Amino acid sequence: MRLSRRTALLASLATALPLAARAAETIRIGQATPALSFLPVWAARAMDSFTPHGLTLSWAAIQGGDPAALAALDAGDIDLAAVGSDTALAAIGKGQPFQLVYALMAKMSLDVVVSTKLLTRTGVTPTSTLPQRIAALKGAIVGVSAVGGTQDRVIRWIAAQGGLAAHGDLQVAQVGAPPAIQAALENGRIEAFALSPPEAGIAEAGGYGRRLIDPGTDFPSLRGLPNLVLVMRRDPDAALKARIIATSAAMSDASKRVLADPDAAADLIGGKFFAKIPHPIIRGAVRSLLDGLSTGGRFTAPGIAALEAFSVGSGTPVPVGKPYWTNDFIPV
Repeated sequence: MRLSRRTALLASLATALPLAARAAETIRIGQATPALSFLPVWAARAMDSFTPHGLTLSWAAIQGGDPAALAALDAGDIDLAAVGSDTALAAIGKGQPFQLVYALMAKMSLDVVVSTKLLTRTGVTPTSTLPQRIAALKGAIVGVSAVGGTQDRVIRWIAAQGGLAAHGDLQVAQVGAPPAIQAALENGRIEAFALSPPEAGIAEAGGYGRRLIDPGTDFPSLRGLPNLVLVMRRDPDAALKARIIATSAAMSDASKRVLADPDAAADLIGGKFFAKIPHPIIRGAVRSLLDGLSTGGRFTAPGIAALEAFSVGSGTPVPVGKPYWTNDFIPV
């Protein structure tokens, strides 16, 4: 009987690298931003789900966002980069030897939040029709971490879906990290932003902002899109393959525990990594992200189709040639 590619791979690794030999192996993960939407990473760290799989985690926050994380991956400084999928696709399209190996968040996790002053000025509410909510963004000053980055591309894509001119009807301003963007919205220097949970909850708790658009829900074409991913250098050696498979198992174990008891997981993650944010906000944020864990890290055909359609629509060509994603490292 002919073995599947993945079964053969696992069998060969099990022979070459017995558990005892891998017990002290280290996996190095670099994360582009401290967003909670990298939920499986936070959960696996908080729950220490790496140790049962014979791994020691070396985690690093990479300054400079997705491009810097991918540069560290290319240089061999890390084994896996936790980044936005659209940035990874852009790098692969330019010839970088990367491959997507795990879907950390299988949904578009950015929320469009606007100031309460904008809502008053336009007369729009979060319950208005989607075309009305998009139209309210016309002329708005939108704060982003980096011009041309994921937040910028998402907000311009949303504007275009509502018939606005993506580069004429919005004013995009580079502000910085999420805390700076929050302060800019609160102080009236910007009128909108697109950030992952718990940022919408923070603005709403502060009384100065409201979530106006949830792209993952409001746009059926984006449902299931693998928004955040783990990326490896293509063609890793046998030892690294084994560590990536074990890392995927650790992430999947942690995700299952989050799905089983979201509030307990949120309290654990919040207490360890987001101590300054009230537990109710973290709980709400985690619950809003649960459907993004539904694939267990696997890439699906509909999700890849959604990713490719969004990438083309936001100005990122889809890579051609070698497959840019794989499920070969995901536990069955």
